[in-house]
Amino acid sequence: MTDPELHDVLIEESAEQDVPGFRKKRDLCRGLLLGGYGVYHVAHYTTGVLDFALDLLDHPSTPVPDAETTPEQRREGYRRVGAQLVYRVSELNRRLGELHTGALIRTVVQTHTGLVFCNSVVGNEHVVGFAAVPGTDIEPVADLDRVSVVDQAAAQVATDLRRLLRQRSQNPGGWEGGVGDEPRGGTAPGEGFPPHLSGASAPDGAIMAVLRPDRLHYLSHHRAGEQAWAVDILGHPDLGTFFNRGVTVADRRDRYQRLAGDLSLLALQVGRDLRRAVAGDVTRLVLDVEMGAIYHYRLSADDYLVGVTLDQDMVALADQEMAAVARRLTAPA
Repeated sequence: MTDPELHDVLIEESAEQDVPGFRKKRDLCRGLLLGGYGVYHVAHYTTGVLDFALDLLDHPSTPVPDAETTPEQRREGYRRVGAQLVYRVSELNRRLGELHTGALIRTVVQTHTGLVFCNSVVGNEHVVGFAAVPGTDIEPVADLDRVSVVDQAAAQVATDLRRLLRQRSQNPGGWEGGVGDEPRGGTAPGEGFPPHLSGASAPDGAIMAVLRPDRLHYLSHHRAGEQAWAVDILGHPDLGTFFNRGVTVADRRDRYQRLAGDLSLLALQVGRDLRRAVAGDVTRLVLDVEMGAIYHYRLSADDYLVGVTLDQDMVALADQEMAAVARRLTAPA
């Protein structure tokens, strides 16, 4: 798609009570749509109420979930689904409060056909977008390479929207930490620190080796509704600054275990919320908080992997490690 083609089909709509201050915000969202990332619908909400929406639904390359609907019906559907996602994210933000890792700043939902994001701007303001990604994702594990560009672009828009309000970046996605840089200092658990294990079985050594202070800190594998195993290095000395009198290592481990058990249902609920606009099951869910992120990777219909990092600068790198572990768990024996 070329920029002139996109400009020709761009549709913009504002709420009944348009606010002059929305102009610069609309400009940033328009740039995301016209940037060639595959984003075809973006909307801005305040307290779950639509402020404005922009889309490319009239372009022939835009996915059509239901061929019987008109572009205007689809347009209204995306706006409603976006509002539902904002509501779901707000509920999640309250749910994650018990972890004491800050507010939920970025939510990413990946399916076999596309990517949906809901990124916090400030307070009760959110930007929601839908993107189609190139190729066909037929592998059981979500492919990060297919969505990384749009994910980074969406995170940058959220940061730029914050800057309009004189707010600093929250580093959604951790890309400002320098993805691809050499890991920071710190010993891997195999170099003197034994990981904490729980569950009926244990992962192999290669999986445990991915847990390190500068990457993933917690992993939990679930089958048929039960936890097969969990392993973490939350007690590692290099992670000591992430804990205090209000939340100990044991506290956070227990809370991650409860959350991990709930994430399959949560991913199912999010998938149902999005079904009117996006086809396919949720294969990857990222809950990016101010202090790290929680990841859910679908391995099969009743099999999933949960991971956690507490380090915001390492969110994207830890996501890559999650994908590698998920592929290992789904590889033929």
